[in-house]
Amino acid sequence: MFAVKMFAFIITGSSAILSDAIESIVHIAATGFAFYSLIVSLRPPDESHPYGHGKVEYFSAGFEGGFIIVAAIAICYFAIEDLIVGVELKRLDSGAYMIGVAGFINLFLGWYLVQVGKKTKSLILIADGKHILTDSITSIAVVVGIILVLITDFKILDPLIAILVALNIVGTGYGLIRESVKGLMHEADEFILSRVIELIRKNKAYDFIELHKLRAWKAGDAHFIDFHLTVPSYFSIEESHDIQREITKILADEFGGLTQTMVHFDPCVQTCCKYCEKPQCPIRTEECTLNPVWSVENCIKPAIYDK
Repeated sequence: MFAVKMFAFIITGSSAILSDAIESIVHIAATGFAFYSLIVSLRPPDESHPYGHGKVEYFSAGFEGGFIIVAAIAICYFAIEDLIVGVELKRLDSGAYMIGVAGFINLFLGWYLVQVGKKTKSLILIADGKHILTDSITSIAVVVGIILVLITDFKILDPLIAILVALNIVGTGYGLIRESVKGLMHEADEFILSRVIELIRKNKAYDFIELHKLRAWKAGDAHFIDFHLTVPSYFSIEESHDIQREITKILADEFGGLTQTMVHFDPCVQTCCKYCEKPQCPIRTEECTLNPVWSVENCIKPAIYDK
């Protein structure tokens, strides 16, 4: 694709086509890093990286986002230069045809990579697929611009379109960097947290009095979940172990086999009775009169009786 775009630029002298080619240069470098990151992320956990190597994909996404922004700056530079110096265009029809074909191929490739990335839960493939989709949108915009220049003979449209293309891809670059920072900083994922709560609540069988201090993060296709679970104080270690094993299986079935779950069991205290729904409890001191909401907002906080 890069070779086609560079040839189209050479024969036309179009800033808009050059902007498309520059983005392809950046994409080649970013894809190389993404490929290396994908290989690293597949390595199993070891003594130096007990949680695995999945977080490298956040570096990859940030790297690619940064390169996209660099490409946008370069595109603006050449376009502004053409606005100042003037534009000399030729053979725009041939250039539009070549860029159009490249854009169509990238459109299919980008869509395919995003779908595979979602299926395998790989941020690396999703980021690269989005970059290719951006590349294809850039190509389409360039072709539209060239057609407008051919129709109107208003040549200044060419660098102006290049600048618009640059501004558009800045948004994509920012989005990838934002996703990278979010993953590296363990930003709370509302979907994962709410799904964990929903599954535990659904399978609680009245033995789980309260869920609190819930945390979850992901790296690659691995999920790491930990929380505190208040259970009746007379439960044995064996019963607690069975609950841990059941919860681990439920969450692994939901998020994938690489999911690691850590449950800290807290014994109930007397004040728990008023919101404990367990029937025929042998140590109950008062009736259940409250029904705490198992929401993300409540479950990420300390236990009610600790407040």
